[in-house]
Amino acid sequence: MPVSESGQLDEIDAIVNARSDPQGPGVAVAVVRGGQVIHCRGYGVAQLEWNQPITPDTVFGIGSVTKPFTATAILLLRAAGKLSLSDPITAYLPDYDTHGQTITLAHLLSHTSGIPNFVMAPGFWEGDVAHDASHAELRARFEHLPLAFAPGERYSYNNSAYCLLGMVIETLSDMPYGAFIRERIFAPLGMTRSHYFDPRAVIPQRAEGYAQVEGGSHGAYERAPYMSTTLQYAAGALGSTAADMARWDLALRGGRLLDHATQAEMMAPTRLTDGREVGYGMGWGLWGYRGRRAIGHSGGVPGYTAFHGRFPDDDLSIIVLSNRRLFDSAGLAEPIAALLLDLPTPQHAPITLEPSALERMTGTYENAVRDVLNITLSDGALHVSGELTSDLIPLSATTCVLANDPDRQIHFADEGPDGFGRITVVVPFYWYEMTRRHGG
Repeated sequence: MPVSESGQLDEIDAIVNARSDPQGPGVAVAVVRGGQVIHCRGYGVAQLEWNQPITPDTVFGIGSVTKPFTATAILLLRAAGKLSLSDPITAYLPDYDTHGQTITLAHLLSHTSGIPNFVMAPGFWEGDVAHDASHAELRARFEHLPLAFAPGERYSYNNSAYCLLGMVIETLSDMPYGAFIRERIFAPLGMTRSHYFDPRAVIPQRAEGYAQVEGGSHGAYERAPYMSTTLQYAAGALGSTAADMARWDLALRGGRLLDHATQAEMMAPTRLTDGREVGYGMGWGLWGYRGRRAIGHSGGVPGYTAFHGRFPDDDLSIIVLSNRRLFDSAGLAEPIAALLLDLPTPQHAPITLEPSALERMTGTYENAVRDVLNITLSDGALHVSGELTSDLIPLSATTCVLANDPDRQIHFADEGPDGFGRITVVVPFYWYEMTRRHGG
């Protein structure tokens, strides 16, 4: 039986405290339900040197949760008659090298442009990540590389595309990206503590970003590695608070910046050229969680992670911001959502497959960020190792669930003579594709 709302709020505290370090970098959590902020609280420490606690007004880097703001800026410019989503990017960046293809603003918004994602370039995270870059230098990191696929043919998450959208915004507004976001989005919504997260700016109540010391004892932290804001840019350079993100959520619900028809357009699945739909719209990821429809975005930059998840059919939103590198903000939202929506743990009905069918699922699969999953068959049972580690339980000829987590599934597709060529890993509030490694 569901507990009372006051009891649920106490349980949120228990959930967060069980997953965070009260003496270390922590989280801020906001819950919006029924048009009201029913919970907004900080846990842990914003600045370890001065032992400053996290509050609802602590400012965190929000990483790729920036992308819904960038997409909103583009739609605001469309509402002003300054662009069409079908316009080629060369209408605003006329000398951009499209390799003879037509790349539209819609392709950029939906991660279907085929432009290489510059953060995946060899050596980027080992050194290039800390170097400031002009817009021209940023473009040069990916502009002249061959397209990974024809525009509209596939989905592949892409920071390069959102950086180009930032340049389009600057071209049409004649102001820096950060200034446009502040004047057209933050200020009208009363998001007074949200900022372009420039490390040189004095930002009151900014949380320091930390990382666990590798190989160190529990509770040993160090400052997170530096990543230049000029590289995060319109793909990930904004900062905000739990209280301000709640204001943003309420503004979306109220249609204050963009009407509900426009928001529905942004939150509709993207259709590829072959007719397939993918679970991403324009700046918003589209998921399901235990039978409930969910919309939102995750974000992560060195020292910070963020998650904004919305359950539109349940009038519920959950916001999690952290100043600890690699903290699973979306993962923290899972038990909170299950609590507030009274969602039972999924029960699956496994099936038995012939050994030959299981064998076709085996192989080594990898994604764009070089994560690897190895799926093997031993003693008649499937196993996965790598980024996920578990036995696999078949639910159908093309779907398995992790034995140690009923919310995580692997879907197999593109069957060929040697087995499946592609898998989709579905986790709560996120999904990603991996392809079979050649010869694997």
